[in-house]
Amino acid sequence: MGSARHGGRAALIAAVAMAAATLAPPPASAADDATVILPGTTITALTADLDGDGDREVVRLVQGEAGADHLLEVWGHDGERWSAIGSDTLPIAVGVGDPVPVGSEEATSLLLMRSGNRDRVLALSATVTVNDPSGGNCCLTISEVRLLRGGRVDVGLVQRQGGGAQYIQAADVDGDGADDLVLHEATYRPLEDDQTATLTVLRWGEGRFEPIFERTNADWTYGFAVAETDGADGLDLLFGPTPDGTIHRLAWHGDALQSEEAHLDIGGPRDGGWLMGVADGAIVISLNAEVRTVRWARDAAPTTVNRLPTTAFGANAVVGSGPDALILVQEGFGFELGRPPSLTIHDLALRPLGRVGASPASAGFWRMLSGEIPQTVGIQRNLFPYSGPIPGGLDDGGPAFVSSGYLIRPGGADGYQARPMAEMIGMQPVGIAGPGDAWLALSGSFSPPLGTAYLYWDGGVRSSGMALRPLEQVLRPDDPADVASIELLGAVEVARDDAEATLVARGEGFQAAITAPAGSTVLVVNGLAAQETEVGAEPLIVDILPRAKPDGDQDFDAFIAVVTPDGRGTTQQWTGTFVREMPELRVSASTDGGSLSATLVGRASSGSRVTANGVVVEADADGSFAGSIDAPIWPSTVVVTARDLLGNETTKLVEVVGVVDYRGLPWAAIMVAATVLGGAVLYVRTPKRRTTLSVPAGDGRLEELELESIDGLDPRAR
Repeated sequence: MGSARHGGRAALIAAVAMAAATLAPPPASAADDATVILPGTTITALTADLDGDGDREVVRLVQGEAGADHLLEVWGHDGERWSAIGSDTLPIAVGVGDPVPVGSEEATSLLLMRSGNRDRVLALSATVTVNDPSGGNCCLTISEVRLLRGGRVDVGLVQRQGGGAQYIQAADVDGDGADDLVLHEATYRPLEDDQTATLTVLRWGEGRFEPIFERTNADWTYGFAVAETDGADGLDLLFGPTPDGTIHRLAWHGDALQSEEAHLDIGGPRDGGWLMGVADGAIVISLNAEVRTVRWARDAAPTTVNRLPTTAFGANAVVGSGPDALILVQEGFGFELGRPPSLTIHDLALRPLGRVGASPASAGFWRMLSGEIPQTVGIQRNLFPYSGPIPGGLDDGGPAFVSSGYLIRPGGADGYQARPMAEMIGMQPVGIAGPGDAWLALSGSFSPPLGTAYLYWDGGVRSSGMALRPLEQVLRPDDPADVASIELLGAVEVARDDAEATLVARGEGFQAAITAPAGSTVLVVNGLAAQETEVGAEPLIVDILPRAKPDGDQDFDAFIAVVTPDGRGTTQQWTGTFVREMPELRVSASTDGGSLSATLVGRASSGSRVTANGVVVEADADGSFAGSIDAPIWPSTVVVTARDLLGNETTKLVEVVGVVDYRGLPWAAIMVAATVLGGAVLYVRTPKRRTTLSVPAGDGRLEELELESIDGLDPRAR
């Protein structure tokens, strides 16, 4: 972790001064949970037990108003709520009456160190010359943060150390049970294209830090790790490897630090490589094409124990310090299209144990950051899913590593444990705090690992929030519905998979109503540009508009990302069509022979609702349909309508007739059929000739008559 490279990896933001030290206003609570959002802009923060009661407080440097001072705040939990205990101004690097270097700015940081069983918090400041190619600082000033009786916070000046250290490490190098200060200063001479480093070790004495070691060496600009590697008391300081494979070690011998160096066969000069860490005495080194574990006993040459071929080295990590430690090798950097980063997990012998990818929510943000959503390339706000350790660990310091929505820890039947947890989008864990270590402090600013401090100037203070969130909430995955609600206005979702949804929308565009905690950041991709905005007290309404096009339907892509003030995030990605044309509808009718019904057959635009005289006709996925409808024997009109999901309608009128559709038959045939039918009807309805009884004139009595005697009557008619 070479000091010459510290500024490139993580720049510490310098403070803007504040005229007077005042307590912060009460915190704002996030909706529907116990999360507390601290007010103001956090420059850097850490957690520490300042009063010795076993509960960690939150110590932070905040951006103040215009003036010459920097403000430090301490927050504590009284068993019911978080509140600001007090604040004080931080002494600046250049004392009153001292000349201020031209073009200089103030850089500040916090450092946690252990003195026996007591936490000490140092507030550090230095003067940085802006755009100085040498990268040098000056005027290092050391102050200490104390909680006094009555809860008053005091930031007292300890000493003006001077020098130009950019990186400070708290480490017990002499093995006496109290941390020492390791100051690393790297300088670069552009004209000579040369860089070197000076290392100074300070031990706490009679009310001040006294130097016990100081030396300059050009090789000490390469890599920097603090751990026990030689089997003796005291933590060792490791540097390297240099391009030719040299590693250096400063270890405590008797009553002084002594320097050792050794050479590793790395297969020739290389362009990159660094010390990943140390576990169980094994030094883990990441080189261009491999990860290597090396053991280096005192008074012996280093020995390579294991090797693992790999091409990635920038995000590799060691989790844990004992024999069950894990070695994580990142596959991909998250900037390849369609490929979020993943981790392969190995034991200390570099045997593979498993693999962990990205959670669904984190994958959405990696799609954005990789350029898969082109309009979001170059966005200014940090929206990266967090990857790194939880400072101080969990469960009384047990190591814990977070990677794109997964918590990874050593141990378990498989040698490691990995499970999904809450997202940390644009936020990083600062440390656990509060009664029972029940809270996790999260910050949007750069906060170095506990026990380290960086002093750099990167051009100004970015807006950075801070949140205190219950640890049990962080250790379980967020429900996207609890992060934000996104309601579409003027668009309808018709399909969905894990990555995106398909919409149809009105031709003039649609809106999304976003309900999320106040202060949530919303990134909206609309057409060819990305717009960043913020949720207020009311739901945020954003427009998704089509690119200019005179007429016709138009395909579109849209994307929305929402990040809450405490780092919870969700994304929505859509593809779809802006609909400007009415639904397609083709329909024809045929009579069902011998029946008082007809069949409608046709095709409508996919997804349309088809009705005939108000009765729904079932349509297939491609819009084709067929259905039966009542039809009398005389022609009647049927109203067929196709209605799309947006309410647009197309209507067709068709005529139907029951029994037989005679309308298409030739007229001659129709007349013959009508004549035959009419004759049959007349024949059926004409009366038959019948015999009658006649009563002759006479006595008026009925007489039996012989029918045969009646003239003209055919006897067979009987």
